[in-house]
Amino acid sequence: MIWDKEILFLVSFAFYSIILLIVGKSRTQQKDTLRHFYLGNRKLSLFRTTLTFIGTWVSAATVLGFTGNVFESGLAPLLYSVVPWFFGAFLLYKISDRLYEYDVLTIPELIGKKYGSKWLQFFFALVMMVTYTLYIIIHIKGFGLVAAGLFHIPYHVATLMIYLFILYSTFGGYRAVTRIDVAHVLLLTAGTVCVYYLVVDKSGGMLELFHKAGEISGFAHSGSTAANEPGDLFQLFDGERFTPRMSTTMFFGWGLGLASNPQYMVRMLSAKDKPTARKTVKSALCYLALFYFFLLTIGLGMRVLFPSLPEVANADDIVVYILNDSLFTPLNTFFLFAVLGACVSTANSQLLLFSTSFAYDVIRPLCPKPPREYTTILLTRLGVLLGGTLSLLFSTHPPASLLSYGGDIWGIFGVIFFPTLYGAFLYRKATREGAWAALLVGLAAIAAFYPLYYRQVLPVHPAFPGTVLSSLGFFLVSRITWKGGEADASKANL
Repeated sequence: MIWDKEILFLVSFAFYSIILLIVGKSRTQQKDTLRHFYLGNRKLSLFRTTLTFIGTWVSAATVLGFTGNVFESGLAPLLYSVVPWFFGAFLLYKISDRLYEYDVLTIPELIGKKYGSKWLQFFFALVMMVTYTLYIIIHIKGFGLVAAGLFHIPYHVATLMIYLFILYSTFGGYRAVTRIDVAHVLLLTAGTVCVYYLVVDKSGGMLELFHKAGEISGFAHSGSTAANEPGDLFQLFDGERFTPRMSTTMFFGWGLGLASNPQYMVRMLSAKDKPTARKTVKSALCYLALFYFFLLTIGLGMRVLFPSLPEVANADDIVVYILNDSLFTPLNTFFLFAVLGACVSTANSQLLLFSTSFAYDVIRPLCPKPPREYTTILLTRLGVLLGGTLSLLFSTHPPASLLSYGGDIWGIFGVIFFPTLYGAFLYRKATREGAWAALLVGLAAIAAFYPLYYRQVLPVHPAFPGTVLSSLGFFLVSRITWKGGEADASKANL
């Protein structure tokens, strides 16, 4: 049986690799302009933009982190992560029309044009590059956990596999990335439906599943520090990790971080027209609402079937362990490989943004004469290699919790990008000086609050005071420096 399972995984992986290579190669052969390479020439249909939005959204933090934490804590992760995610998407929807009006290739370029400063474009690009480098670690770890479990290889060997995948798929530019996203979302949908029906059936049906989940007690796994009492899985808070104070202030991490995240804004910019950009968010949220219900049910159902897992020490390992060992069926292969695909899809999207900012927002403004488009695309592919390699090196010491770490990194976007971007769209008196204040105060707040948070001195998520301070800096300085002109009036660059 073990031999048969390993053969199944190897054959599936070979088939998956061939499909990925074909999709990537079909686009690296075409002659690209920057507009094609960065945004798919802004011609993508609603179907393509919706699925690439979903593919960028769903990552290892969602599939492994969220589901594993539901197994461990029940409904509490909903308020900690999913509710802020959806609220952040609502904010994106509210600015979709104004965002789409800008004829830009990158979000740092939008900031530079809006505030009339190439140096703002430069420094916001640097922040974005650092943040994505740190976040890609999540996908490398997620892929490494799954691949190591499936093929019985060391974790560090498994991470080399996704490293090669994301480099190859990102070299093809935006259209190659979106084609891969479409394929992965379809695979993820099929895999999630299969596992959902498997878990519900094994649990005795939906009603029985939720009834038994309310009676669960004891330690979820060997790494748990607190035992559940009957009814705990249906509480929105717990006394261990998802406390009321931490879950509510995480809104400033996951929520505002998603709302100001360039990877989602780029998806809307790539749409063929303004209505498509607006409908992209709504269509994606309809899918994601059902998807999270499925993941929630899977997590609770797994806990019903396996009330305690002494073999597992971390919530991120639960899903892979159960589907690969305790509850294995051949159909689980769809879901397990969909997790690999989710890691690749989100990682290559973020790596493309890293590389476009590297070439277009950092290198290009420093050149005395703007390089040709062909040269800029070569620099972009060099940025792919640089960003992927840095993330791989950092992933040798991955974070303990994908869900918590993801919110911490997304919080950086909330602190730095939220005041500047939303101020530009919604505040008439926004000024260049206000944008500089948001950047500098935000960086100082991150340097001050994040170390206190990790030392468990700060009782709230650091993105909460950080975003409040950077927003105040933006608002107050804009009020002081506004002279009655437009925020993006053409002025000499600072």
